[in-house]
Amino acid sequence: MIDLSGYTAKAIEKAMLSQVSADIDTREGSVVQTAVGPAAWYLEGVYMTLGQLQENAYAESAVGKSLDLIVRQRGLARIPAVAAVRKGIFNVPVASGSLFKTINGASSVIFVSGEPLSESGGNYLYKMTCQIPGVAGNSYMGNMLPITAVSGLTSAVIGDIITAGAEEETDAALRARFFETFNVEAFGGNIQSYRNAILSIAGVGAVQVYPAWRGGGTVLCGILGDDLKPALSAVVRKVQEFICPPEDGETTPSANGYGMAPVGAAVTVVSGTELTLNITLDAEFISGMVNGVETYQKEIEDMIEDYLNTVRKSWGAPLKGHSIEYPVTIYISRIIFSILTIPAIVNVSNVRINGSENDLRLEETPELQQVPVLGKVVINRV
Repeated sequence: MIDLSGYTAKAIEKAMLSQVSADIDTREGSVVQTAVGPAAWYLEGVYMTLGQLQENAYAESAVGKSLDLIVRQRGLARIPAVAAVRKGIFNVPVASGSLFKTINGASSVIFVSGEPLSESGGNYLYKMTCQIPGVAGNSYMGNMLPITAVSGLTSAVIGDIITAGAEEETDAALRARFFETFNVEAFGGNIQSYRNAILSIAGVGAVQVYPAWRGGGTVLCGILGDDLKPALSAVVRKVQEFICPPEDGETTPSANGYGMAPVGAAVTVVSGTELTLNITLDAEFISGMVNGVETYQKEIEDMIEDYLNTVRKSWGAPLKGHSIEYPVTIYISRIIFSILTIPAIVNVSNVRINGSENDLRLEETPELQQVPVLGKVVINRV
């Protein structure tokens, strides 16, 4: 890439004035300097635009719409945001398009009633779609307040998730998917074809693929949600239906090729399993700091969480080679390093993860795919 950072208005003006004859006044305020100054300022803007065009021409630095255009060359598209669809339970029939608001303060969202699902024992069930695309509609469960007047309504509850909401895919995630397509060519149901297909589904953030986990023709795919935590059951169901749905009336995946999986492959989709990490440590603060633990408890937890997030980002990355292995390890040294980035802390020692002073190697097998999630952090001052 061409370095255009040096083309500032001052540098351009200096270069332009250097071309003027020595017997002509070019000092600040002179006629010549006054004439070329605005032109130099304008040219700086032109070079800034050229720099942006150059950056958006390469996948490594492109953002937004420019990145969308680049990834199309590999048959990829940015995963759009998806609105959560939930079950709404009411004591009376509700007209389609009625609005209801959740009761959770600043995090409240509005749901719109849609298709009726069933009626039983005086309860009327409807599909409820969140007005805001993304994960905002996934978390709350409980009573709602009607915005649209409904005659006779005394109970309005938002219940189970039918379709999990998901955020729009970030530039970083889309860029990573793009470069992954160059690692191994996706073809005919190989591991890369499963990875490409599953990671293109809204709500999925990572996947582990285990071929022949119960003999030839069987594949197991463990997934995480787009928050890199265990996937919601609604997301698991959506991926299962897309990759390898069961026969009508059956519950086990069919090998007859009704989904993306090739004929002869029975693919089971599961979620990773949360492993809570309770951490204890000794921290030494700079001299004179009396309430170091109380002051920095949250910041220490955030630093550990940031480290765990980097581990989860690589959760679905297999070892390079012909064996299928997904190494996920929590290192004591990395926890110490992350905490020592806080200037007020001069030393960290005696770190234990779930009571052990050793690094923690998580189990990543077809039988169990563990996901590290931060639990309680106990800090002892030394």
